Amino acid sequence: MFKIVILAAVFILIGSGASAFAQSTAGGRSQELAAALDKTKYKKKEKRGFSLELYVDVKNEPAVRANPAEYSGTYLSPGYRLDVKVSPDGRVDGSGYDSGSENAEMAKFALRDARISGALLTGSKVYENGSTVPFEALFTNRTVSQGKNANEITSRETLFGLGFIQSEGQWTNRVFLETKR
Repeated sequence: MFKIVILAAVFILIGSGASAFAQSTAGGRSQELAAALDKTKYKKKEKRGFSLELYVDVKNEPAVRANPAEYSGTYLSPGYRLDVKVSPDGRVDGSGYDSGSENAEMAKFALRDARISGALLTGSKVYENGSTVPFEALFTNRTVSQGKNANEITSRETLFGLGFIQSEGQWTNRVFLETKR
């Protein structure tokens, strides 16, 4: 009997260690994706004594929820839509559309084998034409600060949504879908 208890304890420890490792890996990938979604722009133009300064800083922070079902909802941006239903264990059913580039047609897709770990959503987009592409996105609190420069911020806004990097051919696009209220 003692050996059985010891074996059970070992299996529990191994299982919890694997779970902690998976969450740690997802957390590290979440931080990497958040950093890839960040962006800072500063432009200054001077002409005939007139000066124009523009500063925009976009920062993303993974938005981890205790209950993954809280991520369920509709996420929108011009040319993009994603509807997700998340179960408490992190399994995701979802569908939506994206346009890829400015003049492209809307391409409808469904998510397959989608899961949430921490704030990281992974799976595959399966388009109506049968093509499949890997999909990785981050539920994030996105803060946009604007002003003349880093020391003169005139506005700051934080929104909850879903961010991902979309690559197609030669171009890469940072996409943020805001949650529909």
